[in-house]
Amino acid sequence: MQGLFLSVCIVISSYLHTCISQRMRSCVLRPVEGDTTKYKVYLTSSRASGEFRCADGTHFNQEKCLCDWPPRNNNSATFPTRPRPTTEPINRPGNGNTRPLDPIRLPGEQRPGFRPFESTTRGPCLTSPDADRNYFSQYIHGYGTIRRRCPIGTLYNDRECGCIDLAPVTSIYCRPEIYLDYDSKPLIDNGGTHIAIGNNGHVDSVANAGRFNGIGQLTIWMYKNIDFGQKLTISLRFYDFPGGPDEQVLVSNCADNELGAVEIALAPRNKEVIFRADTVASGPAEIRLPYKDKAWKNVTYVYDGTALRAKVDDEEQAVSMKGHLDTRSGGFEIGMCNRRGYVGYIDDLKVHRCVNIDYVIGNGKGPLSPYDARDSNLDIGGP
Repeated sequence: MQGLFLSVCIVISSYLHTCISQRMRSCVLRPVEGDTTKYKVYLTSSRASGEFRCADGTHFNQEKCLCDWPPRNNNSATFPTRPRPTTEPINRPGNGNTRPLDPIRLPGEQRPGFRPFESTTRGPCLTSPDADRNYFSQYIHGYGTIRRRCPIGTLYNDRECGCIDLAPVTSIYCRPEIYLDYDSKPLIDNGGTHIAIGNNGHVDSVANAGRFNGIGQLTIWMYKNIDFGQKLTISLRFYDFPGGPDEQVLVSNCADNELGAVEIALAPRNKEVIFRADTVASGPAEIRLPYKDKAWKNVTYVYDGTALRAKVDDEEQAVSMKGHLDTRSGGFEIGMCNRRGYVGYIDDLKVHRCVNIDYVIGNGKGPLSPYDARDSNLDIGGP
């Protein structure tokens, strides 16, 4: 009986070996010369060979007739790597404002970061430092090297190959939620969160600035019916051209025939920038500041729950008001709203849903004392 069982096992093993060997000999997949991440196969329907890509990180193995993981010691990896540095990163602050994040203790760990079944040999670094430590570079298969932003509140640590350092408070509490630099086609948000922006087809990127022809309009749908609360900062620069209506919208959340609760507009005949805010507690308010012709103008709009503060280049003014900014049923419209189309260029538009002290306003004309973030309802914890 035991001999019979052994004979059956030998027959089965011989049969499996024969099947596998026949499969290898009859493999219909073929390698692609010069690219191990692809394979090709003859397609009967088109009577031609088609190329297909292996899953990320795998390479075609002709002997196994499949896409397989490369050996762990294979140095020809798809993703470029670099050795980990042995010195402190360049320009690393030494004033105590930054420190590495505490390692996370997982359930059952003997000490933070200890994993008994994990290799103690650190692999190569798959990211590279950027000149701005708020960013790093990473190779993405199929897209090339991409510049990526660290999570808000962290800085890239070259030595540890990751965003693990805490950023100074002044740079983490108020970052732009929307950043339109108008450098790309199609126009996209570069604020790090890739918020959808609609284009009615009449706004172009020309010389790295947004060109508006009087009927061009960008829409940020995310701000439809949104409550901005008591913290909002908007900054941009513009260069206007002759033409268009007597009032032209740069940024507004106006809807139907209603002015925006948040609005920056132009009165080109008077060469004025109009700043508008409408709060639940105080109602509408307006500030008008002059601007120079035939030049780029820098504009800042700040509402901090105590005042609307406006600035055009060196001219600034403020008006007292309080409460939450009122809501509007429309999204954020850029370049046109209520048929008030803008003619000219807009660049470097940033929307912060917080008060950014980099745009300090209140030290010039106006009824208010100089702005002091300590006396406002500034939330240092973040937007």
